[in-house]
Amino acid sequence: MIIVLAVAAVVALVAITLTVVRGGSSHTTSAQHNGGPLNPQKSATLDPNASSDTEAAKLLSWGTPTADDEFDGTSLNTRTWSAYSGGTTENVGRNNPDNLVVGNGVLTINSHGNESGGLSWYPGQQYGRWEVRARSQAGAGYGPVMLLWPDAEDWPEGGEIDFLEMPKPERKIANFTVHYGADNSQNGVGVPGDFTQWHNYAVEWTPDHIAGFIDGQQIFRTTEKDQIPPRPMHLAIQQDVGPYGDDWIPARNAQTPQSVGFQVDWVRIYGL
Repeated sequence: MIIVLAVAAVVALVAITLTVVRGGSSHTTSAQHNGGPLNPQKSATLDPNASSDTEAAKLLSWGTPTADDEFDGTSLNTRTWSAYSGGTTENVGRNNPDNLVVGNGVLTINSHGNESGGLSWYPGQQYGRWEVRARSQAGAGYGPVMLLWPDAEDWPEGGEIDFLEMPKPERKIANFTVHYGADNSQNGVGVPGDFTQWHNYAVEWTPDHIAGFIDGQQIFRTTEKDQIPPRPMHLAIQQDVGPYGDDWIPARNAQTPQSVGFQVDWVRIYGL
C-alpha cells in the first residue's frame, strides 16, 4: 500500500509539472501590452541609401540562428507557435486562428471587422537576438505589433519590448518602445519610412543593454539597468484591433480595406 501511494504521488507530481510546462504554450489571448507611449518618444531616421534587405544578424555577425521559421509550408508550425483564440488587446476585438494563413513562403495575419489574429513563440528565453522580415498593409483600425512579452505574464514588472509597432493607418512611422517598472515607464523611438514595404526588424537583449534595428541600422539603444527585463520573454506577433488607447489605434473608417494584412516573411532567433 505504501509503495502504491508513493507511485501515485510521483505520477501526480509529474502531471502537475507537465501542466505547468504546457501552461505557457496555452496562451490564447493577445499580449495585453500598453497601447502607445505614455512619454514623449525620441525620433530616429534611416539612411535612404541603405538596402531594405540588410539584416542586422549578417551585418553584426550574430552567427547561425538557434531557431527559425521561414514559413515554407502551408500551415502554422504548432510545435513552436501558439495561435491566439481569445480577445485582442483590451478585448476590443477577437482573435481567430483562421485569420493566420501560411502560403507562398509568407505568414499573413488577416484582420477584418472586429476579428484579427496573433501568435506567440515558445519556449521563451532570457537574453538573445530576434530578427523578423515583415510588411503591413495600410488601413485604419488595426495596428501590427512584434514584441517580446514576459513568460510569467507579470506585466509591467516583467517588462515588454515592442520592436515594431505601427498603430497609424498610413504605416509611415515604426515605433520601438521598452516598457519597464511597476508604473509602466517607457523609453522609445519613432522612425519614419514606408513600412508597407518589406523591412527587417531586430532586437538585441543582453544583461547590460537593449538595442533595436531596422534593416541593420541601429535606431535605439539603452544601457539603463532598470529598463532591462528581469526574466525570460517570448516573441509575440499580433495585429491589434481599434479603437484602442487614447487614439493610439484609431477606429476603422470608410477608407479601411475589407481585410488588412500583416505579413511576415521569416523569423530568426539568435543566442548571444
